[in-house]
Amino acid sequence: MNLVPTRIELVRPLPPLTYLAPEGLPAGVRVRVRLRNGAAMGVVLGADPAPPSVKLKAIESIVDPFPLLPPKLQDLLAFAAEYYAVGVAHLMRLCLPNVLVPDWEIESDQGVRLRELRDEGRWAELAALGDSWHRGREVLRGLLHRRDRRGAGLTEVRRTDLPHPLKVTPTQAKALVALEGAGGAMLESELRESTGVSAAILATLESKGLIQRTKRLDLLSRRREEGLDRRVVLNEEQRAAAASVDLSGFGVHLLYGVTGSGKTEVYLELAEATLRQGKRVLWLVPEIGLTPGLLTRLEARFPGQVALGHAGLNISEKQADVVRLLQDEAPIFVGVRNAVLAPLRNIGLIIVDEEQEGSYKSEEHPRIHARDLAIKRGQIENCPVVLGSATPSQESWHAARQGRYKLLKLTQRPMGIDLPEVQVVDLRDAYRESRKRVVFSKSLLAGISDSLARGEQAMLLLNRRGFENFWMCRSCGKTLDCPHCAVSLTYHKGPYRLRCHLCGFEAVPPEVCPHCGADHLRGVGEGTEQIEDQLKILFPAARILRLDRDTTTRKGSMEAGLLAAEQGHVDILVGTQMLAKGHNFPQLTLVGILNADQGLRFPDFRAAERTFQLLTQVAGRSGRANRPGRVILQTYSPDHPAIAFAIRQDFEGFAEQELRYREALAYPPFTTLMLYRSEGDTMEAAKQTLEAQKARLSAIPGLRLLGPLEAPIAKVRDRFRMHLLVKARQRSAISTALVAAPLVPGGPVVLDRDPLSFG
Repeated sequence: MNLVPTRIELVRPLPPLTYLAPEGLPAGVRVRVRLRNGAAMGVVLGADPAPPSVKLKAIESIVDPFPLLPPKLQDLLAFAAEYYAVGVAHLMRLCLPNVLVPDWEIESDQGVRLRELRDEGRWAELAALGDSWHRGREVLRGLLHRRDRRGAGLTEVRRTDLPHPLKVTPTQAKALVALEGAGGAMLESELRESTGVSAAILATLESKGLIQRTKRLDLLSRRREEGLDRRVVLNEEQRAAAASVDLSGFGVHLLYGVTGSGKTEVYLELAEATLRQGKRVLWLVPEIGLTPGLLTRLEARFPGQVALGHAGLNISEKQADVVRLLQDEAPIFVGVRNAVLAPLRNIGLIIVDEEQEGSYKSEEHPRIHARDLAIKRGQIENCPVVLGSATPSQESWHAARQGRYKLLKLTQRPMGIDLPEVQVVDLRDAYRESRKRVVFSKSLLAGISDSLARGEQAMLLLNRRGFENFWMCRSCGKTLDCPHCAVSLTYHKGPYRLRCHLCGFEAVPPEVCPHCGADHLRGVGEGTEQIEDQLKILFPAARILRLDRDTTTRKGSMEAGLLAAEQGHVDILVGTQMLAKGHNFPQLTLVGILNADQGLRFPDFRAAERTFQLLTQVAGRSGRANRPGRVILQTYSPDHPAIAFAIRQDFEGFAEQELRYREALAYPPFTTLMLYRSEGDTMEAAKQTLEAQKARLSAIPGLRLLGPLEAPIAKVRDRFRMHLLVKARQRSAISTALVAAPLVPGGPVVLDRDPLSFG
């Protein structure tokens, strides 16, 4: 076999490396290579036209017989790699788990074993086979199944090539005949049920080489219980919105609907129409907490046709749903951010629910934005993209107002349900009246009491976890800070620890101030843990549930808590912003927002937008059934535009004012941003690396360079941090900069294109 220099990209902070690989090996195939003293998985980029003049290592093995990703998804990866300046291999790991390995021993429909084609170097034939497989013309049974029988999933029994022996028992013959009648393969459970054979009989047949049992990783046994399809009759606005989406081609639609207006019903209607066309649906949600209720509805409407992808799944579960997608067994795929790169073929509709959510933007490498890639994927797949939100991002709203997106509106809640009544409590007046800091206003306490008396639910939102925000010495005025990060430590009462929410450092609270030795340490500020404690004292008979990152670390705990609340087993819900979006609590009639202006203090031009979104979303949780809702909003800044417009549920008024502000200061959507971050052992070291990058960028026209400046959080994990912000009126200027001034992979500077976070 002829070996030629081939460029291989690894999921490492390294540029592509050159190895010797079989001639004709197609790009997109995964291979295993030796890197120093270890093994690594890489992706073939193609032949190296200018190989280095050193002795090259040969690849160790070829993992895939042909590129497993659908061709249109490969096009999306190529676009994303160029746009975000990352390697294709770094993106491919979001599509295919490394442990998903095809079986070279299986045969094609023409009876040729894949291993034989590989050993003879017949890569063109393998590529043609893969093309037929992606088009559904070739089955390739067992390609992605596991030969061992460990782990989750179902066992499949396959008939081998050995001839039917003359001497078999009647029971054994019954199993073999059933297999042959089913085309050579059946699930073990179905085979045993239909023939009555035992596991021992199958084990005997396997020992004789007459059958082969393999593990199917589709996890069909993991299906949720089927519920009733709560199909509703769409109102006039919902019908008009669904009818406005042309399923025959690409187009971006912004479905703007007030909270509780029934956007999900429109999605379901469109999904059903897409499936009738024989196409598939990619449905993105911003976080795992929004999936349980949605999945229940989807399974009821489309039983057995839904697959799920999110970070909470284990390796076997992730493998399982990828296998189902590659085998076209799941026409609807629901997932969080990385699901935008799911290996789904023949997509006819892409839904991005709560499109404004920041969780669609990755804060880790590769720093992709799922909403933006969903739009690009819709263009490549030639299918419509529906972005839904009660509080759209300013970028999407501006695009809709310009006519680049088609705007669809839902202005009413179905069945005549009104938006909740909003009452504002000025905490400045409450302080003047009581002469002390007020956590629960009189109005809020009275509202909670009334809700409990009527057998209804209340929800309290405070976007800070822990018991107290920080500890301060009243003698010297200093706070207890993290020794590794430039932030204060948060006190958690349950484990009796001071914790850093950035690096995880924790310490037992000291008896005296470590700075001056005085014993005047005092906690300042409230977190959700303290709110829960105070509510237990104020309402001892109430069933109280706290949901935040501290109480939902165990797998399934978030879903269990939400289910308990939906079924009425909770009287008072306490939590952070994870409670604010997408959940439906039928008995919830009161929402209390304890410190509404908390998010306005962040040094970020999006602070007002995020505050408005959070307040509007959490207010929308109340009064969603047939009971009127009420919101009590406590704030020190009742006149701030973000709060004033949120009180009136006036998104369009807020957007008009916010866009004027953005345009005047040249912020998105009127400009595009790129952020360079550097870290160093000292602040000066971090600054120098960015100064060098700034010098390279300064020669590129169309860029405005701001910095280097200290990051808002100047130190994290003992590393000092600096930022260089790049503004441009045209995206093309940013693309030019990425080519003209590329970064060294694994270097001290990292790039974030279209950043959402400046922390």
